[in-house]
Amino acid sequence: MALDIHIMQNGQPKEWIYSIDSEKWLLFKEAFEIFKAKTGLTIDQYSDTKFSSGLQILIDVLKSVAPQYGESVEMFSEFIAVLEAAASNGKNIIFVGD
Repeated sequence: MALDIHIMQNGQPKEWIYSIDSEKWLLFKEAFEIFKAKTGLTIDQYSDTKFSSGLQILIDVLKSVAPQYGESVEMFSEFIAVLEAAASNGKNIIFVGD
């Protein structure tokens, strides 16, 4: 299982920027569920999710959940940094599921 994140251009995945393997999925799953409750948007392993806005909400949720995961907080920090870089550069992203 992999969930790849790409910069999106014209609604299509272009430049790959991050990959979520099964270990990371288990870590991020709670944050994705909270994000869904707040926005109605689903990030899952099998479908695509496009972000042209709302990325800051996901970043904020990840930051709020990360401290619970102790030693794994570095994985959250890495993922958050990728999302923040995309957001600060005005990039749209797409999560591409298997």
